Amino acid sequence: MKPGRRPSVAVFAAVLSGRFAFAQAPAPAQPNAAPAAEEMPPTPAVEDPMLLPVPPPHRFIASWDEAERLLRARSLDLRSAYDDIRRAEADSRTALAAVLPTLSASGTATHTILDLPKRSSVAVVDQTGNLTTTSGGSNTYSASVRASISLINFQAWHQIGSARAGEDVARLSYEDLERTTAAGLATAIAQNVTAERVSELGRVGLRNALERLALTEAKERTGTATGLDIVRARQDVASARSSLVNSDEALRKSRESLGLAVGYTDPIGVLPSTDLSSIERSALKSCRPIPDLEHRPDVLATSKNVEIAKRRATEVDLGFLPTLSAGSTLGTSFTDASNSEAHTTWNIQAILTVPLWDGGARYGARRSAAAAADQSAASLEALRRNSTVGLVQARRSVDVAEESRHVAQESRDLAYEVDRLTRLAYQTGKGTSLDLVTSAAALRQAEVNLAVAELGLVQARLDNLLTLANCSVAR
Repeated sequence: MKPGRRPSVAVFAAVLSGRFAFAQAPAPAQPNAAPAAEEMPPTPAVEDPMLLPVPPPHRFIASWDEAERLLRARSLDLRSAYDDIRRAEADSRTALAAVLPTLSASGTATHTILDLPKRSSVAVVDQTGNLTTTSGGSNTYSASVRASISLINFQAWHQIGSARAGEDVARLSYEDLERTTAAGLATAIAQNVTAERVSELGRVGLRNALERLALTEAKERTGTATGLDIVRARQDVASARSSLVNSDEALRKSRESLGLAVGYTDPIGVLPSTDLSSIERSALKSCRPIPDLEHRPDVLATSKNVEIAKRRATEVDLGFLPTLSAGSTLGTSFTDASNSEAHTTWNIQAILTVPLWDGGARYGARRSAAAAADQSAASLEALRRNSTVGLVQARRSVDVAEESRHVAQESRDLAYEVDRLTRLAYQTGKGTSLDLVTSAAALRQAEVNLAVAELGLVQARLDNLLTLANCSVAR
């Protein structure tokens, strides 16, 4: 951390101290170890096409740096926000042009086809005073250069400051979008990791169900199981297949969502070595903590919008004041007729404009600007309220998620032990098929609940940390 920067909370420092560990572990992440127990009796080997995993995607994300690089290069939202910055800079330059000198040049070429009759003022050949006509075909050329500058224009000067404030709003909005897109990317990766795990758990559940079915069929052949036991075992297999179909589809959708998050239409996955803790350690690699909500980019941008709305109202009031400008024109013209000479002029002008009455348009604009300023202030207050409550909820959600994860872990361990004992009792003829199917379904659901709880914990921690963070590249 650089000197002079405010110290962050301990959990934030712990997150920042990590590195992304996508490709460091040689083996896939395994579910949490089940409680120690005595060895299960051997089970029959089973084969089934659905036990084959979902085909991997053609593209993988190997590190957080790669994911972030793709996000910044291909995100259409960031691209649009950057274009908003460019437009705001262009508007600022346009506002500045209103008070800078202007220089323009013009030229005119006129060809006379027919000259109307005119009465001669001198004696003519017949001395009768008859009307004579001049011949057509003459050409007239003129050129001028005009320079002008605004000397006093309070409204235009004020608009320059408003345009520059608009640039600040665009940049702050871009910074806030960087924060939210980083959070979305981390969530997409975490969801993909969880979906991979749930899909694998579904295959483990299906394999266990098939083993139970094979065990029940073996017992039927020895006369220790009934047809009802077979039906229940097959029902358990069907339930496991249904869960696996849903989890596989969720996995495919998570890959597609991750692809969209980094700007691709093709599905993208993460390496099998990825775990949720590595995501948590790496998601804020390019972010830094901020002291409070008032320094968060979206709050700063909304505050700037309030300032701009008030400036708009002031600009309407400044429109009632007179303006003063100066101009100078240099022009020349000549005709190609005989004995014609060029006619050159140069003038200087001072123009005073006093607005008197425009039908009440400015009064209407003033009331509209005042209402817009009040709306902006209300939006800022609403954002502060929602953000304050959101911050409290984000902090509390970490504790809730940790407790939920602890409960899910305990429930999974108990479900595992119940299933183990039930299988052991059934193999020795002391349990029923109903107990076997019930314990198996409970174990599958407990495994899924634990995976979802772990995902919820990571998301809660990310939300809590990103609520008070700035993820802008420009430091």
